[in-house]
This record gives sequence, C-alpha cells and structure tokens, in this order.
Amino acid sequence: GQVVWGRLARRLEARLSPTRTAPIALVARRDLGALLVPDEPNPAGDDGASLSAKAKDVLVYLQQAGASFLDDIAAGIRRVRAEVEDGLWELVATGLVTGDGFTPLRALLLPGARRASRPHWYGSSRSATRLGTGRWSLLRPRVSGLPPADALAADDAQSQHSDRLMVIARQFIRRYGIVFRDLLARETHAPPWRELVRVYRAMEMRGELRGGRLVTGFVGEQFAAPEAVDALRAMRNRPKQRERVRVSACDPLNLVGITSPGARATAQLGRHVTYIDGIAELPQESDIDPNESVRENTEIDLTNN
Repeated sequence: GQVVWGRLARRLEARLSPTRTAPIALVARRDLGALLVPDEPNPAGDDGASLSAKAKDVLVYLQQAGASFLDDIAAGIRRVRAEVEDGLWELVATGLVTGDGFTPLRALLLPGARRASRPHWYGSSRSATRLGTGRWSLLRPRVSGLPPADALAADDAQSQHSDRLMVIARQFIRRYGIVFRDLLARETHAPPWRELVRVYRAMEMRGELRGGRLVTGFVGEQFAAPEAVDALRAMRNRPKQRERVRVSACDPLNLVGITSPGARATAQLGRHVTYIDGIAELPQESDIDPNESVRENTEIDLTNN
C-alpha cells in the first residue's frame, strides 16, 4: 500500500483501452495528492460524458462504495464480469481508477483478441486469480459530474495547491540540481513558472537554495541546491575522461536542444541519448523532432556566482 500506480494527468477523451505507451506512473502514496495533475475544466460541462455506460456504472459504484473487489462491483451494478473488466480498462486509460497491485493491470493489458480466444477466461479459477486479486478504487477522490464524497472548503483547496507546489518544486531541485524556466521545457505538467518562482524565492530566503546566474546563456532567475553548485565547480576543473552515459530519450536527462545547441531529440521509447563527459552526441536525423525549435547557442558555459 505504500506505492500506487495510475495515470497522473486525466484524459478527458475516454479510450476503450490504454496503449502500451500510456503514461502509467508509480508514486509513493503519501505524495499522490501532490503529484496528481489538477483536472482542467471540460467545455462540455460533464467530464464523464465521453465514458461508456458500463464505465460510468463502475465509476459511480466506486464513488459510493469505495475500494471494492471486482466481483463486488459486478454484483453491485448488476453487470457480468466481462463488462466490469472493460469498464475498469476504460477508467484506467482515462486516469480515474487504480488497483491494489499490478496483477489486475497485467491481466487487463492482455489484448482483447487473446482474451476472447480463451474460453476459460471469465470462468476458471485461474482467471479469478488474475483479475480478482486486490481491490479497485478511484485514483482521484473527487470526480466532476459525481457527488463528492467529501466537499473541500476553499481554504483547504488552497492549502492543497500550496502543498502540491512545494512537493513539485522540491522534486525538480532533486532531479536537476539547478532549476530555471527553460530547463522545464519537457515537464509538460509542471505548474506555471510564476508560481514555482515564489516557492523557490522563499526557499532561497530560508537558506535552502542558492540563486543567481548559475548557467550562462539563459535569461530569468535560476535556483540551485548548494551541493549542485559545488558539483559544478568540481566539474569545471575535472579533466576529460571520455565518460559515456547512455540514457533513454524519455529520461528527464534528455536535455538535447534545451541546455545544449541543436534540435531536440524526440522523447520516444526505444531511442537513446549518449553523453560524453556531459556533452550530448548529436542525435541521428530520425531522432530529431521537426516540430521543436532549434537553439542558436554555440556554447553553454557552466559558471556560478
């Protein structure tokens, strides 16, 4: 129960199934409330309008009954087990539901054609072990269009927003060491920079961070952990060792075209970025994202105040 999985950013357009590249995150349960991306208002008004009838039935049941086993959901909404599974699949893809463990998720990820080809899928004890393991629950405690289980006061909502900003601000500092606006270009769900700046300024005043012109070639305020500044100083005088570091193109360390010259390398599964002594090798043409801008910098000088 210490770790929870699910889609942190809700998808308003429902899908019948998540793709293999669906952004399913693993999060410490204590941080879940801060890392969930707040729902954007749906112009249509009803955020659940795009869900199928069976997915809506499962969603309403979980809202009213709380975490439940699959068989209890099927009995509660009076639908067959197969329909409940399809509804859960849809809610997982939309980012509304999570489960106790990975066994149910692995079972749901089995392609529908393979499930249909197994006559024992819905009836045997083996299928019950796969899909009946653990309980299913709402990933988000409140879902638009449904009666809230606990109405939050305005001050509580503001407090939750402040807590979320603090958790994310600290996460970025731990991840990058130094944080500035351009560096967060790939953080698609990051809060607005103007809100993060207020948090970082307060942390600087408390002595937790250092501010200044830490990385040349970029405008705006920059903040860093003290140990990151020390690391920069050490790296500046470190002799070249031809150290090679290869990371996935989806890794936050894929900063090609963000903190270095050239076009950005597409964040796509199966592709990688190689750094030699911290300098990125130029990506292959197939790895370049033509829709992303090209930086004109010829050199990035890492200095500090």
